[in-house]
Amino acid sequence: AAQRAGRAGRTRAGRVIRLYPQEDLVRRAAHDTPEVLRRELSALCLELRAMGIGEPASLPWLDAPPEASLQAAGELLERIGAAGEDGAKMARLPLHPRLAALLVEAERRGAGEIACEAAALLSSGEYGREARGGVELLDALHGQPSFATRRIRDQIARIARPARGSRDEVGLLHAVLRGYPDRLRRMRDGKLAVALDIEERKDRAEPLLRLFARIEPEWLIDLFPERIEERDGVEWHRMGERVESVSALVYEGVVLEETRGRAVDPEQAAALLARKALETGLHRFVDHEDWAAYRLRRAFAAEACGVPALDDDEVLAALREMCLGLTSFTELAAACRDGALMAALDARLDAGARRRFDEMAPARLRLPSGRTAAVRYEVGKPPVVAARLQEFFGMKETPRIGGTTPLLIELLAPNMRPVQTTTDLKGFWERLYPQLRRELSRRYPKHSWPEDPVTAQPPARR
Repeated sequence: AAQRAGRAGRTRAGRVIRLYPQEDLVRRAAHDTPEVLRRELSALCLELRAMGIGEPASLPWLDAPPEASLQAAGELLERIGAAGEDGAKMARLPLHPRLAALLVEAERRGAGEIACEAAALLSSGEYGREARGGVELLDALHGQPSFATRRIRDQIARIARPARGSRDEVGLLHAVLRGYPDRLRRMRDGKLAVALDIEERKDRAEPLLRLFARIEPEWLIDLFPERIEERDGVEWHRMGERVESVSALVYEGVVLEETRGRAVDPEQAAALLARKALETGLHRFVDHEDWAAYRLRRAFAAEACGVPALDDDEVLAALREMCLGLTSFTELAAACRDGALMAALDARLDAGARRRFDEMAPARLRLPSGRTAAVRYEVGKPPVVAARLQEFFGMKETPRIGGTTPLLIELLAPNMRPVQTTTDLKGFWERLYPQLRRELSRRYPKHSWPEDPVTAQPPARR
């Protein structure tokens, strides 16, 4: 740009008009990036192999190609079979190694002539009118080729010299797989295809498929048996909410064939069922209030006496134990009835931790009446026990769990509404009970309101 600007005033005064912003000129690199640093290198590596140079990195390059690019090129050549006699044939063809591999394989399968047309079509990129979802290769070949495509076809045919009339379309599709073994995908209709031309677009989240070739799963087994993987395991059936066994033949992450059944490995099924139950939410399997109370109780015990904290890993481990022999949410819900999950979590504590848990964070408190009341736990607050005031007759002091932690007592009227909360039961009997007795005895005359609640007997259990 600077040299051209100088020419404008060489013989007389002149003016330079730049058709780009000055900022664009300033930001431009001093030199273009060398081609060997930015291009795909499989064609170069194939040519070097034909010359007897198996290690391109050993050459004294002016600009050494990236190691990752050379490795990717070498891997592609191995994938398409560019070695030995086939590799020599590919190197003689003035085509990208993928197209050269396609032609060599097509020649073996009686599809040399139609393969020249396919290679020309892929080289020109002119597939006719594009359909939504891309154009199928055979449909494009059945159409009228453009002038540019015909010229390329004739040039390829002069060099490849295919047998006249070699137009086996199935053989061509086999050959396509040889040249594009890493482009397999499953189409929206569930069938397999090789993506021959994919265009990245900024306005689309997924690449645009322009040209593809349909193939059959057994062709992959024929061409690449070493890359077929057999997988046996379990999978989640979302609609049925159950675990199923799955046996599959897989090619590079694409499932070719799959068989499902109900007979599953117990350990694998238990692990998957437990994980799905935890992801879905335990409210499906346990009473929400009971589960919330248990978690708070465990949290209190962890802080008060060192009982192991209850985290998702511990819950998952207990669920796995419960899920052995089960395969569905329906079965798990039945197994979790009557506090079974909480019992399973308790069973995972060692003897010492279990003893401390029961002593320092009991689920219920026995009252003088012989009844038991639930103990409520909250983070950062003292545990609470609530019962009718008469249930505490005969209790002199505030009950303490583990002999140390006083309970917050909620004393309830006969209508089960709180009339007093206290952590000092003795002081309540002495100072507040007489006044409450006068008020409540008028409201609830049928209930017992003794003058001395400490020596009085609580109501008999019914």
